Amino acid sequence: MLEGIPLLVTVIAGAIALVLVVRWRSRDFAANRDELAHDNVCEHLKPALEHILARGCRITRVGQKHPDLPLEIHVAPPFDPRAVYDELKLAEPVFVSDRNVLYCKEDFCELDPKA
Repeated sequence: MLEGIPLLVTVIAGAIALVLVVRWRSRDFAANRDELAHDNVCEHLKPALEHILARGCRITRVGQKHPDLPLEIHVAPPFDPRAVYDELKLAEPVFVSDRNVLYCKEDFCELDPKA
């Protein structure tokens, strides 16, 4: 009976360590994602991103699928790009594209409301 107790303690400690490591990595990933978005968003879209985040949205994905494609910053919950554009009185080079995203054609960057 005493042989199984160290194994049981080891399994419980391993399960607790697994939960802690997964939580730590999730927080680290979210912090890196937010930092990447704030560092790489263009100056033209920075006010829009700050406005959207102040409304309670969060960044869900940041990335560039190919060097010839724009940097995409996905935000959730969805927002209305036209309303943000009008509210902040954004102007060229920012516009609402036909895909319904806020897009900066000068810096090749977009804020996508579809998480």
